[in-house]
Amino acid sequence: MEQRFINIFKEFNNMEIKKIEGIEKVLGILWEYDQDLQRINFPKDSPNYEVFKERILGEYKEEPEGFFLVYEYDKVIGHLVLKTRYNPYRRQKYGEVKFIHLDANNRGKGYGTKLLEFADEYFKNKGCKYVMAGVSIFNPASNAAFKKVGYSESRLILEKEY
Repeated sequence: MEQRFINIFKEFNNMEIKKIEGIEKVLGILWEYDQDLQRINFPKDSPNYEVFKERILGEYKEEPEGFFLVYEYDKVIGHLVLKTRYNPYRRQKYGEVKFIHLDANNRGKGYGTKLLEFADEYFKNKGCKYVMAGVSIFNPASNAAFKKVGYSESRLILEKEY
């Protein structure tokens, strides 16, 4: 399955999507991206490496085939984490775009759209009936990218500070 995906997207402006083999050796790269994701999406939060590491290692153990690095000209420019879930109320499998990130210099090139199309194929091949993604209100570019490929708002999380 993944080799077919790599071949499909390899031709898009020299972007490649490769499955991560062995999470330990790329933790540093993912940590850098996580800090950027948190800065953009959760400006009031503070990144914590130990919490990040525990979460990533746990998620990788659950579904290692859903972890991808994104390359341009053999240089890592982003990552994508996809999780397959089950909704007991709908009695259906669904996909969750857990993380999607591109370096600032590689945004606006259409890569995000291609990554979301890749995610759709991944989840369809896993038998999922729908896909979800949590997107921060602080990230209007990401919201627009998801809506561009057919996502619509289905939930709203409200927060009140004391």
